Amino acid sequence: MNTKYKQKLLVISDKLIKRIANYDSLAFEELYNKSSGAVFGLAMSILANQSDAEDVVQETYISVYNNASKYKDKGKAMAWIFTIARNHALMIIRNRQKHKHVNLDDSFNVSTEDHIEENLHKEQLTEILLRTLKEDERQIVVMHSMSNVKHKDIAKIMDMPLSTVLSKYKRSLAKLKREMEVNEYEK
Repeated sequence: MNTKYKQKLLVISDKLIKRIANYDSLAFEELYNKSSGAVFGLAMSILANQSDAEDVVQETYISVYNNASKYKDKGKAMAWIFTIARNHALMIIRNRQKHKHVNLDDSFNVSTEDHIEENLHKEQLTEILLRTLKEDERQIVVMHSMSNVKHKDIAKIMDMPLSTVLSKYKRSLAKLKREMEVNEYEK
């Protein structure tokens, strides 16, 4: 994962969104610093492409800034942001399907030497996550385990019954555990 998207504790208040709606640049910076890692993680879980995920992060925060005044105070600011990010990621997938052509530059995601060791552990985990889980399973695991989104909020974001989210989460963790045991994955 790109270091500029380091994950921070996700405590996003409705007041922060209201401040952004009033064009408070410090509030916007605070929101970005607190939540961009989680948004990037969600985008990576859907797209499996760092460049596209970075585009989703950028588009998400542009949308948040432009639409903050439309946000309805319900204590679900992070769910609202994740919904925006998910919609942008799905738009990229739809555009990929419309324009199916191979771009070799997009096929290779090369880290600089400075970041290879730093990213090795996360890349191994990401590879196992991508190889083992289906798209919806990845999204659930990333949102809950890595971004601290509650299962009930994931159910709303993904438009699934809560029981389905819970069972997919449990099955996904079991799949990941088996895969890590088979590959003798070490931290």
